Amino acid sequence: MDSRNPFSTKTEIGSSSKQQTVIGEDGSSSNQPRPGVTITNQCTKDTYLLIVKIGSFSNGRCPVYKALFSRNKPRSNGPVPRGYVSLKIIDMKLHRNEFKLIQHQLQTHLYLPECPKIIRSKKTFFASNLLCVSFPYMSEGSLRSILSTRPEKKLPEHLIPVVLKQVLIGLRDEIHDFCRPTVHKSLNAGDIFVNINDDTNEVSINLAFELSVYDSGSPFEQGSLYLNPNNISMWGAAPEVFGSENEDNRGEKSDMWLLGITALELVYGNLPVKNRTDLNYIINKLREKKKFPKSLEKMIIKRDNKLKKVMDLVKRKKRVFSREFEEMVLSCLRENPDDRPTAFELLNTPFFNDFEKFKQFVLIDQ
Repeated sequence: MDSRNPFSTKTEIGSSSKQQTVIGEDGSSSNQPRPGVTITNQCTKDTYLLIVKIGSFSNGRCPVYKALFSRNKPRSNGPVPRGYVSLKIIDMKLHRNEFKLIQHQLQTHLYLPECPKIIRSKKTFFASNLLCVSFPYMSEGSLRSILSTRPEKKLPEHLIPVVLKQVLIGLRDEIHDFCRPTVHKSLNAGDIFVNINDDTNEVSINLAFELSVYDSGSPFEQGSLYLNPNNISMWGAAPEVFGSENEDNRGEKSDMWLLGITALELVYGNLPVKNRTDLNYIINKLREKKKFPKSLEKMIIKRDNKLKKVMDLVKRKKRVFSREFEEMVLSCLRENPDDRPTAFELLNTPFFNDFEKFKQFVLIDQ
């Protein structure tokens, strides 16, 4: 994050360069964010060339771009390219609420410790009427975006502990850190991002948090029968949080509930729920049976008596999923938050393992 206060009235905005198309260079807002436009940080003279839109946040109102970051070198012939970043852009005239949210997040993030599993903002600056937040570029986008390109739209069970282990380390070491505890609030498959290093081919899994959270991949189809997975942290929130306006109800255990919901999303694909009643029914059935079915959709259809007897679910002698996976999920989805495990406790279970297998899954279509 930029050490300067980005909300200071002394901050200069825009750019005086006449050789680039730069948003706000003439003090107007006529230039809108789009590929090919360069945005300049007036304080440092660093530049950000917008390459392609990679997502959005706040229900699509504010864009996020892949941008080529170039650092200004006073003794060189101009900015020197340093690599790609993600650039979140907020039009302050159009989106005052989003601006205030980012301002609050910036203030609360000033003293958070660094953690390699969390995507942290690098710089924050103004360009005309735009507030820009720069953070590391994750080449493959979110795990939800990756799964949307696969035929079954879900992650094999043996890879789920690989992914969730990285998430739990981020929760344990930064977000739920006992010295400065805070809450993630929106944990879901869309907040888990994957990057492949161009030079080493190394795969990394990182958790987006507040400033770096955005929706990547294809937009949600409004005609769908089911609830928007981008809002799963709201309609799938922990019982103590759902429908409550009291922020004091949130805590690390409400994040652990969302971890259980995330595990269900990963192993089944998008959850087939039309309302909270459907979700509650699924969770109660999973608690009751203690054996997860192959299809949650068939579970709902059976409840509604729309499935013929010949198609009815039969009792299986073999489990569809491992007992360890089912126990892990159910422990996160306990009704009483005091009964749910902490990130530290969950990491000490034998469920979490091999990272190399996940790497092969990500690289399969490369």
